[in-house]
Amino acid sequence: METNLVFSPAYNTDLPAFGLDKPFALDRGEMVLARLARDLGRTLPYETPLPLTMEQVATVHTAAYLESLKDAATWLNIFELKDGEHKSATATKPLPEMIDDFLLKSGGTLLAARKALKMGLAANLGGGYHHAFPDTGRGFCVINDIAIAITCLKSEKLIKKVLVVDVDFHQGDGTATAFAGDADVFTLSIHSEEGWPEVKQKSSLDVGVLEKDKGRYLELLKAALDEALQKFAPDMVIFVAGSDAYEKDILPGTRYLRLPLAVLQERDRYIIDTFADREIPLAMVFAGGYGPDVWEVHYHAVRRLLERSGTMFDTKTEAAV
Repeated sequence: METNLVFSPAYNTDLPAFGLDKPFALDRGEMVLARLARDLGRTLPYETPLPLTMEQVATVHTAAYLESLKDAATWLNIFELKDGEHKSATATKPLPEMIDDFLLKSGGTLLAARKALKMGLAANLGGGYHHAFPDTGRGFCVINDIAIAITCLKSEKLIKKVLVVDVDFHQGDGTATAFAGDADVFTLSIHSEEGWPEVKQKSSLDVGVLEKDKGRYLELLKAALDEALQKFAPDMVIFVAGSDAYEKDILPGTRYLRLPLAVLQERDRYIIDTFADREIPLAMVFAGGYGPDVWEVHYHAVRRLLERSGTMFDTKTEAAV
């Protein structure tokens, strides 16, 4: 049976080798697969992607920006490393070599999108670099895999109209900018109005949730999804399923929402079910999430996707807590 999961153990980048000490939860895919294997009593298959080519990356990003990625200073800016925060003395690899990691994980997003068109639902257990603009990277995002996957599939005439549903804590500003003025891509971003990025970009539809309104999060999300579908009829959906709005996320800047697992589980279930019910292909990517516990959010999302696709579970099988 063909799998609709995309992953590689190489997704777990060796950050200390690059002199980085950031709380990126790069083992989320491994943790999700381990929990799902425990549920099933067997190991789940996944497909390892091919890295993107630089030619594919250049369909979205400018030549000047891609050239700048050969300079370590560009990477220091993207990873927001101030003086002394890059542990260059103990690093064994130069920062520009990390492009290979991003090309692999971003290739996973393109493969997941292809699988979604074929199988209905698919997930890349990584990716989601929605802060990368065409001419710059920021917010830990080097290349915008979401925009590249959409652009590649559109150029191959496999799709025409794409809806991006981004529920990361932070606005999907890079993706919004990449498709500004493109009537065939609708960018929906449901994010914290407070916190980074202080200056928001204009998506097709933005829902900035204030801390005082986080009790209405699901209400606001469902209303936004309904509005998007009234305005736009997509051929496929890219679901940017960030876990950094979780109450166990450890990034200080995500303190404004801190939503419980049950809310995020319902968020992801509602989005997956909405498009599965309409038989609109959906590819999910992980996006933001920081600390040792955020994988729990992704576990429930991937499990629901597998339930609805009928590839691994039926809906009567009890999920692990």
